[in-house]
Amino acid sequence: MSTRSVEPRAEAPVKARSEPGGLLARRPAQKRSQLRVGALLDAADALLEARALHEISLHDIAHGAGVPPSSAYHFFPTREAAFLSLARRHLDKLHQDLLAADLETVDRWQDYICLRNQVAVAFFNASAPARKLMLGSAVGSEIRTLDYDDIEGRAQTHYAHMDQFFVMPFMRQPELKFRVLIGIYDGIWASAYAKYGHITEVYAQESRTAGVAYLSTILPPVIPLRHPGERPAQPVAP
Repeated sequence: MSTRSVEPRAEAPVKARSEPGGLLARRPAQKRSQLRVGALLDAADALLEARALHEISLHDIAHGAGVPPSSAYHFFPTREAAFLSLARRHLDKLHQDLLAADLETVDRWQDYICLRNQVAVAFFNASAPARKLMLGSAVGSEIRTLDYDDIEGRAQTHYAHMDQFFVMPFMRQPELKFRVLIGIYDGIWASAYAKYGHITEVYAQESRTAGVAYLSTILPPVIPLRHPGERPAQPVAP
């Protein structure tokens, strides 16, 4: 058995923040209001498919959703608040995709890293709004902060999630190591987005190569697989 540097724990979902500058969106309790907010976010997502963030106003979002502007302002005091909520929705979708990844056939930790990378690349390439919100250079500081908070959450649980499948060796400051790993990915993907508007296969492969190469400076070439019966009773979300 390995000496673990962190205890497995469930990953907290992307949490609401008290954003400065009036970016705190209302959380509707009534079903009718929830549907209206969903329609507004759907409209913002649809507008981002073809337009840049700075070209979209809250009035545009309200019009696309068929919602009176006054109601849109009731839930989102600014358009930035709407985009922040939309970014949170996309991050939740990314977590769902990572959770649904089939890791049962993975035998090597290098393949585990590459598979998760492929899932994330597929997520971004499937959604122009997600790329604009999280990989674009024109995103607001609050969306960037939300992305950093999400990276922090994933970094804190990455080691524990790997430890469910492999007998992980002791690692000092695993959160720091996996934070750097995700930062490597983000830098390469953002470069691809700036040049091509999406993550090309060449850039995707480069990000996988860079990620495995970085972790190879920390992890041994071979890490034993953990028997399914040895896995934690409470799985750790990726």
